[in-house]
Amino acid sequence: MNNLREIWGQRFIYYVTELQKYMKYVFTGHLAIVFIFTIGAGGYAYSEWLKTVSGEFPAALLTAIVVGGMVVFSQPVTLLKRADAVYFLPLEKKLEQYLKRARNWTLFSQLPVPYILLIVALPLLSATGTGSKNIYIVLVIILFFLKWLFVETEFNVRYVQDGQGIWKDRLIRFLLATTMIYTLLSEHYLLLLIIAIGSVLYGMFWRQKRKGMPFPYEHFIALEQNRMLRIYRFANYFTDVPHLQGAIKRRKWLSFLMGHANFAKDDAQAFLVKRTFIRTDDTFMLWLRLTVLSALGALFIPFPMLVFVFTGALAFASAVQIIHALRGGEEFRMDMLFPIGVDARKIAITKITRVVQWIQALSVMIVAFISFGFTLTPILFGLVIVIISEATIRLTKEKEEF
Repeated sequence: MNNLREIWGQRFIYYVTELQKYMKYVFTGHLAIVFIFTIGAGGYAYSEWLKTVSGEFPAALLTAIVVGGMVVFSQPVTLLKRADAVYFLPLEKKLEQYLKRARNWTLFSQLPVPYILLIVALPLLSATGTGSKNIYIVLVIILFFLKWLFVETEFNVRYVQDGQGIWKDRLIRFLLATTMIYTLLSEHYLLLLIIAIGSVLYGMFWRQKRKGMPFPYEHFIALEQNRMLRIYRFANYFTDVPHLQGAIKRRKWLSFLMGHANFAKDDAQAFLVKRTFIRTDDTFMLWLRLTVLSALGALFIPFPMLVFVFTGALAFASAVQIIHALRGGEEFRMDMLFPIGVDARKIAITKITRVVQWIQALSVMIVAFISFGFTLTPILFGLVIVIISEATIRLTKEKEEF
């Protein structure tokens, strides 16, 4: 097939199908409930804060830093595969047909995020008397221009330098984007024009350097593989991704939690399961993230009832994912060769899950004391997490092992 447009089309359809296959397990009703309560509580707290915000609050600077920082991250989405380093070589003169569509998809797939942040920032800008309606319209146009320019620039920088020095380039573009947004909101139009010209010249510099250089297949293929790996790891928090293998790290700083190896019949499985939980990236980091989110919810959500729902939903999510992760794995394990009771592993998994969920409950309680004071409410938060975790442990069905 010599038509690279058709290749991109087929790749794109496969990519969208692959995303839909896993995202339907991610964005379920449970997660939707968590999002609704989180956004609702955050929106209410934000609106209440806006009623008391001072006119001297640096809204323009904060908006420029947050929105400009998000515009800068413009990692290319190319959908390239390992074999393309060989099979695309005869078509390299026509490769721009493929890469143009890759850049367009990168632009439009990443553009919503800065616009969402801008929408969130608009009430703050209005409350502090920063800017006007016409300036906001111009800012929308400038964001599109900056995002398009930065997608092209990051692509060219990676093309020229084979991925080297990308953070230096991002720092330069961050300064350009931040000052450009800030000068617009501050109504310094002459300075805005100078920075805009500088941004264009910076992009043209890398575009000129790219001419005549061979395409760095290895870098862009590795970049795409790492991007897809992040998607699969995220999906693996909610469902099994068969071809994904989680990374293993020793985590020496947590060695004290493992204790000494005791290979008595009653303790061997507990030691192995504890070791598996602590050293497996996907399982441990999932629990850590959900615990941190629960603590942040208890700290920033002002309504106890919403905290109950939020922390309870995350307690269910962490407990059920830990159980499934620890019960999963290969059909054959070396511990099956030893004369250990049939239920020893199941009991060990239940025990470890219960312990880490108690730690999650204790963490939320400690943080909640900061927000709600030394009252009964933080204790009830911890109690809800313990009850929901225990119910999840008891009701989660065990996977059939062969």
